[in-house]
Amino acid sequence: KAMPIIKERRTRWGKMEKSHIPTSSLVDQYILTCRTEGKTFSTIRGYREKLRRFLGWGEAAKLGDFTVEMVRDYISHLQSAHKFEGHPFNPTQAKLLSQAAVRNLVIVLRSFSFRLDRELYTAENVLKRLQVPRAPVKVIEALTDEEIEQLFSSLDVNVDVGCRNAALLMLFLDTGLRSSELLGLQLEDVHLEEQWLKVMGKGQKERIVPFEAKATRLLQRYATIFRPSTMIGNQFFPCVDGSPLGENAIRIMFSRLGERAGVPRLHIQLLRHTFATRYFLNGGDVFSLQQLLGHTTLEMTRKYADMVGLKKAVKRRKPSPMDSTDAAKTS
Repeated sequence: KAMPIIKERRTRWGKMEKSHIPTSSLVDQYILTCRTEGKTFSTIRGYREKLRRFLGWGEAAKLGDFTVEMVRDYISHLQSAHKFEGHPFNPTQAKLLSQAAVRNLVIVLRSFSFRLDRELYTAENVLKRLQVPRAPVKVIEALTDEEIEQLFSSLDVNVDVGCRNAALLMLFLDTGLRSSELLGLQLEDVHLEEQWLKVMGKGQKERIVPFEAKATRLLQRYATIFRPSTMIGNQFFPCVDGSPLGENAIRIMFSRLGERAGVPRLHIQLLRHTFATRYFLNGGDVFSLQQLLGHTTLEMTRKYADMVGLKKAVKRRKPSPMDSTDAAKTS
């Protein structure tokens, strides 16, 4: 019996004038909704940063300003913007924003637009017709044995910071965890004797991830000798003073490690990529890797398989048909 009343209220809400509503308040509501839906801290933080950048652009103060034409102007602005432009801590760089960064910013805007339509703030999905800018799919070279050796050689496992960072590096390379997953590990999640971790991944989905002998030895050394005895919380990898270790700190730490070790291209996602690549090269299958990496679908996992397949094809390439001809001889 209540259904007609609910439908009437919904119809009335849908017909109300809302173009005057500040876009900033709608962004706040969207972030709150994401939080109540159980999205992870890192996901919410990423949404907030991207939407605040959009608000800071200043062309969408009210909901009525939010149009597909205006968003296309914003995309054009992003495509000529410099990296870290307007960032409160990092200086602006000469390099332009990458195409992948622009794409990610637009994807979040489309998600925001979808929610506005779903909650009847707009008569339709404003960005339904908007094409997300394409980004090139690049072949990323995994870390070599020599680079990995350089990284570990730059860490002193006989001191607290060095041992912790070596354990972090080893675990990244041995499990392919995301930084948020590794930093979310609690003491009770790390089972050294059985050699497995209980990980909370994206979408609040738990999974079990194994690790091998070398990682076990480093983790055992860190846990028994150098892990702080007093700390805030129960994080397995805290700061040396016992305070929580955050994603920004670990990102800076690995950037500095890469520079010191002579591997300047080092970043955390490259460690995950290296794990996946080596897993395939050692005979692993795509379905097992999907479970280990915590991918919801096979699409992302298959990208690793495709890249490894290309590398294998190059290595076993047969002599070129042109090598047996007299065309274009150089000597």
